[in-house]
This record gives sequence, structure tokens and C-alpha cells, in this order.
Amino acid sequence: MENIDKEFMKLKIQKQLEHERAERAKRIKEYWETETAPFKEPHDVPTIPRAEPEEYKNFYVPKLIQRGAIPKLDLVHDQVYIGDHRNAKTAKWNAEKQVFEYWRWKFGNTFIDTCNHFEDDDGFALFVPIRLGEEKDWKKVE
Repeated sequence: MENIDKEFMKLKIQKQLEHERAERAKRIKEYWETETAPFKEPHDVPTIPRAEPEEYKNFYVPKLIQRGAIPKLDLVHDQVYIGDHRNAKTAKWNAEKQVFEYWRWKFGNTFIDTCNHFEDDDGFALFVPIRLGEEKDWKKVE
């Protein structure tokens, strides 16, 4: 009898979690479908949800561009950009390597790290450039 109660509770909790995940995914999608305010500051860029590659390419990328994210095609080599990334708000485009470079601090060390443009999702944090920056903006973090 006790095993049946445990299994019943386990199934009930799993069903509740699935429902909550589906509701959350629905709210996130609604936000992306309805929000149109242009990005003015890096913190305006919302967290990009995980999505299937086709949905990401055909829905989320155009929405980012619609709100002011700079498309990869418009980037200029060695230009500093202000935008949003998990570890940086400023990055420099390296057209030869097709990546952004940014200063990163980790375990007491400061070094240049790289990340992809939001159109090149590789499963890791992406940089979403929203405006041009200046060389003085791209500085080593002390």
C-alpha cells in the first residue's frame, strides 16, 4: 500500500512540474511575441530561452533584430560594441574568427575570452550587440 502511495505522489508531482514548465514556456513565448520596445541598454535584452534550432533561427533571432540587436552581417571588424552577455557588456568583433572578444575575470585572472554572436548559437552564452561602443569602453577589468 505504501509503495502505491509513493508512486501516486511521484506521478502527481511529475504532472504538476510538467504543467508548470508548459505554463512558463507559454508566458515566455507570449512575452517575446508581444514585447516590441527597442533595446536601449544591455539590461533591456531579455534572457534568450532554449529553443529548437529552427525556432531559434526563425523566431528569436528576428525578434532580437526587430528590437535593435545588430545583425551579424552589419558588424565591423575590430569595432567595439555595447550589448549583453553573461560575463560582459562590452565586446569587440573579430571578423577573422567570427567571434566577439571580451575581457573576463575568472579565478583571480583577467584575460580575453570569446563568445559567439546571437545568430551563431552554440549552446553557450551569446553576445547581443545593441549599439556601437568606443575603444575606451573596451577596457581590461581590474
